[in-house]
Parts: sequence; C-alpha cells; structure tokens
Amino acid sequence: MLCPEVCQLLSYWRSLGGGVSVPERNVLDLRRLTSIMPWMFILEMSPDGSLRYRLAGSLLEEALGRGMAGQTYCTVFSETEQASIMEELYAVALVQSSGILRTGSFKLQAKANFDLEVLSLPFLDPRAMGGTILVGVVRPFEVQNRSFVDKWGEFEQRLKRIYTIPAPRIVTSSQLSGRVHGLLNDLGIEMRAMDLDKVIEIDYKGLHHKYEEVPSVSLETFDQGVDGVLN
Repeated sequence: MLCPEVCQLLSYWRSLGGGVSVPERNVLDLRRLTSIMPWMFILEMSPDGSLRYRLAGSLLEEALGRGMAGQTYCTVFSETEQASIMEELYAVALVQSSGILRTGSFKLQAKANFDLEVLSLPFLDPRAMGGTILVGVVRPFEVQNRSFVDKWGEFEQRLKRIYTIPAPRIVTSSQLSGRVHGLLNDLGIEMRAMDLDKVIEIDYKGLHHKYEEVPSVSLETFDQGVDGVLN
C-alpha cells in the first residue's frame, strides 16, 4: 500500500493532532524523524506567489545533483503537464492547509521506473507566506549520484492517483483552474480523499499486505463522511 517512510510521517503528523486540526510548526521535532530526514522536504509559498523549497533532504539533493533549498518548484522540475498539475495542487493545499499524497511512477535520465509516493502535510508557521508550510517525504529510491551530476529537468513523473488528506479541510477539483482540472481528466488522474483513520489503523496493525490501494472515498461522498464506498 504505502511505504513505511510515508506512513511514519503520516502517523507522526496525526499524533500531533493532524487531521483534526493543523499542527503548529514549533511542535515538529525532526529528531523523531531522523531515519527519514534524507528523503524529506519543506515547501512554502514565497511573497511573489511561487512555491519554494525551504529544506530538502540530502538524498533528494543528491538524486537531482543540486541543492534544492531556496529554489522554486518550477526551477527544480521541468515545465511538464504533470509538474504543472502538482505545482497548482501544492499552491491550493497551502491555501487550504490540506495534505496531498501523489502516487504513480517516475524516471531520472530515462532510466528504469521507480514507484512514486510523495506525501505533503500542512503545518502552521507564522513566518511563512499565508501562515502554512508543507512538510513532506518521498518514497526512497536507489540513488547513484555521489559525484553530484546535475540532473535537473530530467525528472519525468507519471501520476496515477492524487489523494487529498483532510486536515480537516481538503483540496477538491472545483478549487483548481479549468486548465488543471482538464489535464486531470485528459490524463485519467483521479483525485480522492484519503480515509486517514483507516490508513493509520492499517499501519499500526501491519496489515499493508492486504491492501493494494490506499483506503479512500470519492470527493463527492467525502462531505457525507468516510462511510462511503472505500477502495
């Protein structure tokens, strides 16, 4: 279902009150997350409205061959349709103080596909534009770039599904521009709302092997509660 690193951050965020309310940045103790820090990042909105990395883990920077801290999202990733989808989704998630999980696959330098899981969760931070930052983690993948060869612009992702994570507000397709909404439809990328309680329960009980998909509900039924049709 989800990799341990994604579940670890999700469970920790939930332990801070995430899902019921948005945790404060000052309660985030990265010492509790040392095992996944090389794969973590912090994304915020700049005064000019661009998305910018405040922090990026050492293995993420090694994989791309450049430092990411201080760089904008659109600088790090090439201007592709799927990258533009995520840029807008992250911007809306920051405004809504909501979480986002994207799944699918990706390539670096057109090499073998890697499974893609990227989780981003909101924290309140008065220093940030709009008062919210996204703290995220990437599913670990094999990194072979110790010489720090520049691979910017060579990241090619193929999104499969996007999950909005109640925090308690969610991102809905109606909050996206017509262009991005159309791209999601054209590319067959479905947006659903994660059943957060069920995912935490599965992780706690170690029942990942019984679930091929992330438990979720349709965005249309979310307002009726998570008793809708689950994956």
